[in-house]
Amino acid sequence: MTAQTLKILPALIMTVALVGCSESQLRTVFEEPQFFDQPDTLGPTEWVDEFQQRTVPQSDILFVVDNSCSMSDEQELLASNFDAFIQSFVNTTLDYHIGVVEGDLTPNTPSNWGILREYQGERWIDPDTPNKIDAFNSMADVGDSGDGSCEMGLSASHAALTYQSGIGGPNEGFYREDALLSIIVVTDEPDRYSGGGPFDICGGMTPNEYIPWFLYDLKGPTGGDKLFFTGIIGDRPGGCETSDNSASEGEGYWDVIDNVGGNFLSICSQDWSTFLTELGLEAAGMKRTFYLRRIPKEGTLVVTIDDVVADPSTYAYDRITNSLTFPIEEIPPELSILKATYELVEDVGGSPPVE
Repeated sequence: MTAQTLKILPALIMTVALVGCSESQLRTVFEEPQFFDQPDTLGPTEWVDEFQQRTVPQSDILFVVDNSCSMSDEQELLASNFDAFIQSFVNTTLDYHIGVVEGDLTPNTPSNWGILREYQGERWIDPDTPNKIDAFNSMADVGDSGDGSCEMGLSASHAALTYQSGIGGPNEGFYREDALLSIIVVTDEPDRYSGGGPFDICGGMTPNEYIPWFLYDLKGPTGGDKLFFTGIIGDRPGGCETSDNSASEGEGYWDVIDNVGGNFLSICSQDWSTFLTELGLEAAGMKRTFYLRRIPKEGTLVVTIDDVVADPSTYAYDRITNSLTFPIEEIPPELSILKATYELVEDVGGSPPVE
């Protein structure tokens, strides 16, 4: 190593040391991190549940039509508005069965109850039925020759979907366990089950027997979202009356409606078309109830349908079941996207209700 090299080397060492340990680098490596004041509690969490309005492959629809002497006008209204009902699933891929049974039953002869009416040798309407409107009009024209002593729509529908639908029964093949099921009772009288008095002769099924069968036996304990019950019946309290017709309060049917979350149309209504259109949407599988995954903080829930905020008057929130329910006239459209946005109740120390 030359003397000149020895003179230069210390300067190079000093230069490297300055570059490798510069003031800015030291601050970057050794500077203590900054700490900020934290709030006492974290802010509320915004949660979003998203649903798509469903469609289903199969649907069974059973009409129970009272055939007592006061029902001719109502049968005509039902027949004349059937096209409003069926328009929701014609020209679709839905596999549907539509059948009709009489609601005025012969006392204590259950072997004759709940047999589907025939049209040209067929007991129900399906996508292959020609002249569907004519077929339904014929089936729904149950007449008015019933004696009016045992008008029992609950017993008629139970019979139609149980022993009359069994192997070898007249209704075999109508009821399908995996399909949606809609039961629609049309009557201007209460259900005449054996509730005492002159109707002890009827031997029918009580609402207290019918409700658990409907909710838990038909589709199993978790199949409630496949079941719909509708009463086109007399108003409560006291029934209804117009210049054209009148009806007694639909006792018995109201018990079922209240306990299963069913639908109601006053049989005294003069316009059935809108209701039957909406009922057809439901029977086609359009979902009315949507279950949230978390518990919303009160007052923070916002619902949108296809990114449009829904008016809170068009749905109801049930805290016990933690669900949103829409009346049939406000059902979200087919394949629409529903979003429920809300703050979580646990962020404010709340807890789900305990029943």
